[in-house]
Amino acid sequence: MDSERFERVMAVMRREVPDRVPWAIWGHFPAVDWLGRYSWEKSTRDGEESAMAHMALLRELDYKMDLLKVTPYYRFMAMQWGSRFDFRGNEENAPTISTAVEETEDWEKLWVLDPRKELREFVRCNEILARDLRRMPFIYTIPSPIIQAINGVGTPERVMEDMVKSPDALRRGLEVITETTIEFASACIEAGATGIFYGIGGGGRIWRELTKEQLEEYALSYDRRVLESTDCPIKLMHICSTPQGNPQDKNLMEGGWFREYPVDCINWDAHEYTWLDKTKEIYSGSFAICGGLNRNITLRTGSPDQVEVEVKRAIEEAGEGGGFMLGPGCTVHQDMPRENYNAVGRAVLKYGQYRR
Repeated sequence: MDSERFERVMAVMRREVPDRVPWAIWGHFPAVDWLGRYSWEKSTRDGEESAMAHMALLRELDYKMDLLKVTPYYRFMAMQWGSRFDFRGNEENAPTISTAVEETEDWEKLWVLDPRKELREFVRCNEILARDLRRMPFIYTIPSPIIQAINGVGTPERVMEDMVKSPDALRRGLEVITETTIEFASACIEAGATGIFYGIGGGGRIWRELTKEQLEEYALSYDRRVLESTDCPIKLMHICSTPQGNPQDKNLMEGGWFREYPVDCINWDAHEYTWLDKTKEIYSGSFAICGGLNRNITLRTGSPDQVEVEVKRAIEEAGEGGGFMLGPGCTVHQDMPRENYNAVGRAVLKYGQYRR
């Protein structure tokens, strides 16, 4: 890909200094209140609906983002195994009706999903975006195997109990989920995605309830297999639900534990966890960092002027020396106003230029 946006983002991934700070904002775009006709439920079965909603969001903005992060419903693989969720209206959250794994023996019923069959529509979303976004890098969201097991394929209670009482059954389930994830990630890259957005920690309970040893066995070991098997220019990892799970109690972030992950860039909720400058100090030799925007307060309910102040602060505290992309700490809310998207883009042009 030959474009300024691609080169700008890749300079950050190499922990170099780009021409200016790149920015990206991501959300459940089919469910965005002001996009109109796009359906969050339909996008879980129709790759074109998902792709068109993401491109519609880009067209609605006055300023061009540098990277598009594609956000499917994160339980999309669980749905193919038989889990059921209640899509109500166009709300981004869909309560669980039932999960594929209700009892321990149900882990045996999982099979490796085929990206050409059960996951075809999600791959097709990437094909459409690769065709129509020829000068903009985009990455597709892929959840960690343990997070899929806890939040969709099974339940937190099922996984926690089996981790103690039936670890072999749980491992067999995780093997299938991991193989499915590896094959799907590769199919997305082959379809034209620039990279992956790899989500770990969703829901927060793994940070709160698992020991460091359990994290390494049931999360990190499978995550490394997925990440090492996926060959792509961008591997951006999102460390989700850090405030709810309190991984600081295990000294994971500030102790440098996340260096074990073979990725290019990390993203987390810096406003409720370790701030940008401290994290950059710890991880600048290993990763680029992405974040700095408060999705719960500033982006959702703040004024454009407040957004500008936050953008300026983040760039001042993390931009020096490169290796920094501006983004939210997690998926933005569907009611985030359009003017605050534009306020981010306008402020980046105002404050994101590097001295030559």
